[in-house]
Amino acid sequence: MATSADIIKHCRERIEALLSGETPDPIEIPAKISPEARELCHACNRLITAQKEAATFLAALANGNLEVEPPPRNLLISPFKQLHASLRHLVWQTSQVAAGDLDQHVDFLGELSTSFNKMIESLRQKQTVEELLRYLSNHDPMTGLYNRLYFNEELARLDRSRQIPSSIIIADLNGLKQVNDSQGHEAGDLLILAAAEIIRAGVRADDVAARIGGDEFAVILPFTRYDEAETVLKRIRKKEAIQRNRSDLQVHMAYGLATAEQQGEMAAALKLADKRMYEEKFAARNSSCRCSANGEHKEECRD
Repeated sequence: MATSADIIKHCRERIEALLSGETPDPIEIPAKISPEARELCHACNRLITAQKEAATFLAALANGNLEVEPPPRNLLISPFKQLHASLRHLVWQTSQVAAGDLDQHVDFLGELSTSFNKMIESLRQKQTVEELLRYLSNHDPMTGLYNRLYFNEELARLDRSRQIPSSIIIADLNGLKQVNDSQGHEAGDLLILAAAEIIRAGVRADDVAARIGGDEFAVILPFTRYDEAETVLKRIRKKEAIQRNRSDLQVHMAYGLATAEQQGEMAAALKLADKRMYEEKFAARNSSCRCSANGEHKEECRD
């Protein structure tokens, strides 16, 4: 029969091994042993088992493997369970950030939270700058309409797509040169802005309205027949007439409309719309017009 001294010695040796970072074998409990000594052996063996479980979990945690779950009812790793849960949540938040959600905020990991939140703020600022640059690369800075680069890209995209028929409206602002020469470029800018607003108010949500030159605008109407495009153009002309009746800023534009009936005809439609715009412009050239930024009555030809 093992003596109490033997049991205490075995327990002490295993506890010392645990404290040294070793994983000792469990104590083989003799059949003949006092109840107190048996309970001590069981407690020592439970400690050895708990240490083995904790070692596996903590090694995985140290290596960044969060798939290994903490062992249940293991008091040795209680302080690390919350860390494990926090890190798993942080991984999820990081995946959300990677997917574009920059509204994440961490407040449960001390200095790591501060660093993470600084990173998020930096990404937000970077995203804002990128969105601004993307906007500026596609839009005319004065009017907010799309610019010529985006217009050409969209024209080429539609030329390759099956969004047929598609139509194009070309609009040329009359009298801009005279306003610039007589009243200054500030007045000319107001005239351009008024023309842009007329076009913006007349087109549909899916149409691509662009300023493609100093006094020239264009609209791409995807999946739009000629008669449907005529309806849009009539609405733009009506907006122009209303603007002239309500404002001292007298806007006059010449328009051309054409439709691509087949894939690959967008370039030809653009050329035809431009030709028709000039035909309208020259047809009205000999008629008197009022194109003034301050409403003064003038007799002049459209440029």
